[in-house]
Amino acid sequence: MEIDAFTKIVVDRLVGFGYLAAVPDLYHRCPAAMPLAERKNLLKDSEIIADVAATIGELRARPDVAADQIVLMGHCMGGRMALLGAGSLPQFRGLVVYYGGSVNRSWGNDGPTPFERLRNIRCPIIGFFGDRDTHPSPKDVDQIDAELGRHGIAHDFHRYPEVGHGFQNPAHDAPQERAAAEDAWAKTHAFLRRVAPV
Repeated sequence: MEIDAFTKIVVDRLVGFGYLAAVPDLYHRCPAAMPLAERKNLLKDSEIIADVAATIGELRARPDVAADQIVLMGHCMGGRMALLGAGSLPQFRGLVVYYGGSVNRSWGNDGPTPFERLRNIRCPIIGFFGDRDTHPSPKDVDQIDAELGRHGIAHDFHRYPEVGHGFQNPAHDAPQERAAAEDAWAKTHAFLRRVAPV
């Protein structure tokens, strides 16, 4: 599997923090020649959950992984998948969400939405969002925040007023985006050190 340039940057940063990072290939059920936009339309929540569970199983089998120290993290649709995974599988030490949207619909219409699964999350969450984002919008983030609070789930959301979607990606190089990205990385690193120290 070849991962995209941004995901490689994220993995390299996590490795630099001293963590082992795993990136499941969520498109392995799709024909390799199929365009990415078409492959995204074939994703189903039940299969994403199965892939996350299989990845966790592989990690737990490794001698260099502390099985009780696994954190789930994602950006954009990966942030949505992180919320879905943590709301479906109980074994995470922490959850890091970067601007995950589309939580109010089920992909593949085969189960509860990620939003409906929020109540099942059993680990602390840190989240990062741009107030100029439309997907998720500030209102969407407010709804996620309120639902987590309603169920007593520890979470700390950070919002950046001057940035929109994807600010963590180095291709977004406006000064306010780079400042938000570095602040979010510093807070992510501190969160990881707290919930899953290396």
